[in-house]
Amino acid sequence: MPSRALAQSSNSASVAPSPPQWFEISAGADGSSSSWSSYSSATAALFSNIRENGYRLRIGGGYGHYRYTRPVFDPASRRRLWPEFFGEQAWGDVLIGYQWTIGSTSIKVFAGMTEEDHNLSPGPASPLAFDDQNAIQGTKRGTKVVLEAWTRLADWGFLQIDANWSEPFEAYGGRVRLGHFLVDGWSAGIEGGVFGNLNYDGGRAGAFARYHWGIGEVSLSAGFDGNRDHVGSGYGSVGVTTRF
Repeated sequence: MPSRALAQSSNSASVAPSPPQWFEISAGADGSSSSWSSYSSATAALFSNIRENGYRLRIGGGYGHYRYTRPVFDPASRRRLWPEFFGEQAWGDVLIGYQWTIGSTSIKVFAGMTEEDHNLSPGPASPLAFDDQNAIQGTKRGTKVVLEAWTRLADWGFLQIDANWSEPFEAYGGRVRLGHFLVDGWSAGIEGGVFGNLNYDGGRAGAFARYHWGIGEVSLSAGFDGNRDHVGSGYGSVGVTTRF
């Protein structure tokens, strides 16, 4: 089962000074051969502008589809079958956080409440009407924590770390990017990540390209992902952030 797409992380240390902004809007999408998802979020600086130290309020959510197989013994044919199941997921978050900026390093920490819903349905050839062995279904609510960090590495590049964990279904995700500054706002580099929940553990590795300007950024990434069952495929993602 795929993880949620990791939200685009934007940091003031990476861009030239510009007029104060108080809000940040992020949106993106992520896809592979077995899943796709999209997300969006809005972050407000409560008592300072978005580039300064201070408290943050974030509201976000997303939606996606995925598919998976698992072994099932069919008494009629006396064979082990691998029927396909389809999942539909949706989630929403309300988080409060704080941002620290120390020199060329920016750190954001968020915590709050999240609600996550999974609906499963069998594929057309499945002998089962539903998957009673999959704990990832129904609606659950619980706590969620998020970490976003970005630091400049001298004049040549940057290191970005994003991580999250949520109580419903014990979902988690993490991503590390190492980027190199190119020209005219462009940068590129490598990325790696892990993601999963109660029933699933996966990882990915790839490359990304990023363009930033005074009030936002856009990034594209692609690579290979896989899981503990040795099932893998290519992936691609896009993320956009703007501030005002």
